[in-house]
Amino acid sequence: MIEIAPGPAPPDATVRVPGSKYEANRFLIAAALTDGTTRLSGLPDGEDVRAAISAVGALGGGAAGRGDCLEVRGAGDSPRPGPRLDPGSPMKVSVGESGTLLRFLTAAAATVPGSITVTGSGRIRERPIAGLVTALGRLGADIETTGGFAPLTVRSSRLDGGTTRVDATESSQFGSALLLAAPRAAGTVVIELEGAPVSASYLDLTVSVMARCGVKVERSGTGRFRVAAGARYRPGDHRISGDWTSAGYFLAAAALARGRVTVDGLDPESPQGERGFAGLLGRMGCEVIEEPSTDGVRVTVTGASRLRGISVDMRSMPDAVPTLAAIAPFAEGPTVIRGTSHLRHKESDRIAALADGLGRLGARVVVAEDGLGIEPAESGAALQAAALDSRGDHRIAMALALTGLRVPGVRIRSPEVVAKSFPGFWRALADLGVRVSGEEAA
Repeated sequence: MIEIAPGPAPPDATVRVPGSKYEANRFLIAAALTDGTTRLSGLPDGEDVRAAISAVGALGGGAAGRGDCLEVRGAGDSPRPGPRLDPGSPMKVSVGESGTLLRFLTAAAATVPGSITVTGSGRIRERPIAGLVTALGRLGADIETTGGFAPLTVRSSRLDGGTTRVDATESSQFGSALLLAAPRAAGTVVIELEGAPVSASYLDLTVSVMARCGVKVERSGTGRFRVAAGARYRPGDHRISGDWTSAGYFLAAAALARGRVTVDGLDPESPQGERGFAGLLGRMGCEVIEEPSTDGVRVTVTGASRLRGISVDMRSMPDAVPTLAAIAPFAEGPTVIRGTSHLRHKESDRIAALADGLGRLGARVVVAEDGLGIEPAESGAALQAAALDSRGDHRIAMALALTGLRVPGVRIRSPEVVAKSFPGFWRALADLGVRVSGEEAA
């Protein structure tokens, strides 16, 4: 357990955040399906990215590197050696707790010879996958699930191509997984999304990464994608851009502590939906300045003496929901967050986790079908410190920790879960001048 308290003075600092794990995972899958060697730099550390690197080997490729640089040898069109060729003895691969990798690896594995069993840990066996499996089946994939969930075994060795459909209201990752695998199909692949896609910005990110790797995706509106027969990934050199979700924690720290924090090294053209989080802080009353830097842009947030509650649809920036929710109890007036029902199926039920954690501090939280409303404690009473449960979820742990900048003595159980995406988070928070004490502070 770690404990958070405000530092002796408001933060006034410049920080750099890790690369985007979402961008990294897309590049790793594309590189694994490439005929040739791709060089990636700026890779973030974290359990999810390490699992994705392991998946490269399961797909028949290889990866080697040092620090944040990696060379990925793609599978190309050559046969796979070893147990991957024996359909009676599938290779087992764990995706850890990465729902993203569960979907991406399932689709990619359907394009290479041999059999692979995909499993994982935590809530991975509760993460929806049946819709993707059905969509892949229409393209010729042979996949056996466990009652519609992982573990699952992929026995197909190629996708035929054709038209397939998938429900986009459950997860945008279904569409992204199909897109990433499409260049390996024998024919043209057309993907039709049913319903308004949640986290649509992540589909934009997938299309952007594929374009940088040499594959053009033709789009008709927001719900139809086409990858032509003969499209192939090309090897190249790529740098992973800074993670806007991670940046949000430090910009939020400025808002809560009434300080000034600059995050440098961000991509101004990034499709990451969480890029819009700084704008939400501006709506709440903070000063937000974005200016060019030597490797992208730097964003500076200066906290306001009084924060305003806002109403916002966050379906395109889902990972920023916990961060905004952590700020909301300290604003004047209610904050209403909508469009986030799919957050119930992440590493935790994030809606329930936020309602419980903020409620323990004394905030008033109303849970709705697709989000939540948050207000300060009743009658203006001060919020009270409490021990808060991260529920094994890295986003919940990092976001709820921010409340300690205004409520001294907030304690976070199982702080080690931040290793999933940002192993250095507690040290980075301490470097702002925040008092971080406990097992994970060192």
